[in-house]
Amino acid sequence: MSKPETNNIIYGIHTCTAQLNHDKTNITKVYVKKSHKSKQVHNIIQNLNDLSIEVIETTKDYLTMICLSSKHQGIVFEIRNITETYDLDHYLQTISKPFIAIFDNIQDPRNLGSLIRTSNGAGVNLVIKKKSGSCDISPLVHKTASGGLQGIGLIETNNLTEIIKKIKNHNIMVVGTSDSASLSIYDMKPIVSGVAIIFGSEGAGISKSLSHLCDSVYSIPIHGSIECLNVAVAAGIVLYHTQQMLKNSK
Repeated sequence: MSKPETNNIIYGIHTCTAQLNHDKTNITKVYVKKSHKSKQVHNIIQNLNDLSIEVIETTKDYLTMICLSSKHQGIVFEIRNITETYDLDHYLQTISKPFIAIFDNIQDPRNLGSLIRTSNGAGVNLVIKKKSGSCDISPLVHKTASGGLQGIGLIETNNLTEIIKKIKNHNIMVVGTSDSASLSIYDMKPIVSGVAIIFGSEGAGISKSLSHLCDSVYSIPIHGSIECLNVAVAAGIVLYHTQQMLKNSK
């Protein structure tokens, strides 16, 4: 049995169910634990019966090996690459009020998965991430996102600068986040034609080159003794506040 490409692997009942509900055709192969007794896993397999998808029964250890994790819950999907064909120009021309999250050099896969899950929940319809210097869209990212990558656009690029310039050319407001910014996120300007929000790496924040492209840079007020929030927690506050701003701008 040939080992699948790691970045084409998703695992876990919730993540696989979300993929199944969103796009069955993107699933190329299924690996399942031999003699599993999970009703949820059985239901997933039953829902694939109308498709010509190979289902391979294998050992728990093999599933752990291909996932790089023991938390697969006995079910693994091999899927096609989801980042190959997303068309930014088409998105910018057809979405009336874009809501974009941009991730610059996020290092921790759990943070990236949480950021994607929160972005989906807050109504973001496109995620753009730096490719080099960032963690990959790995099985652990999929697992942490827990279905958050389904139903949301994703672009990986090494040229965030040019993409942000293109976004700005469509009159979309570009917002940076920094714990040292003098303006609070609650001072955000009204959103007219959509918004893109940049979140930086866990240590250094967003790069200076991207910060200079922002229309405004905001911080989250800290009322206790800590210096700053985890990037995934901060993103939840910023994105949900921004979603409310979008609703108020209609």
